[in-house]
Amino acid sequence: MIKRLTLALMALMVLIVVVSGCTSENKTQNNTQNISNQTQNNSTTNSTTNSNIKSPEEAKEIALQFVDEPGVTAGTPVLNTVDGRQIYVVPLYQNGEAVGEIELDAKTGENLGGAGGAP
Repeated sequence: MIKRLTLALMALMVLIVVVSGCTSENKTQNNTQNISNQTQNNSTTNSTTNSNIKSPEEAKEIALQFVDEPGVTAGTPVLNTVDGRQIYVVPLYQNGEAVGEIELDAKTGENLGGAGGAP
């Protein structure tokens, strides 16, 4: 009687595992598939997000349009993401010294201000 009860209990446990899909092989396959899907989604998002960004050279040219001081040059723009918006921070130099910066919307070129670069 105890053998039958033990056998029935083991059969029930196997059935529960099979029905619930809680085998380690299924978990590994599902996790691998989920990671693959996330990677593909991130790649799609990144390529979509970056498709209309102005080049760093364009950002430098745009920034200099807002500078009235003679002899000021634009340094290498740095691309940042702030609240989901991509922004170039363009440093400004005069006689080799940093004198300010201008923040530009990386897609539209809109002047967002900055130290020494207020619209």
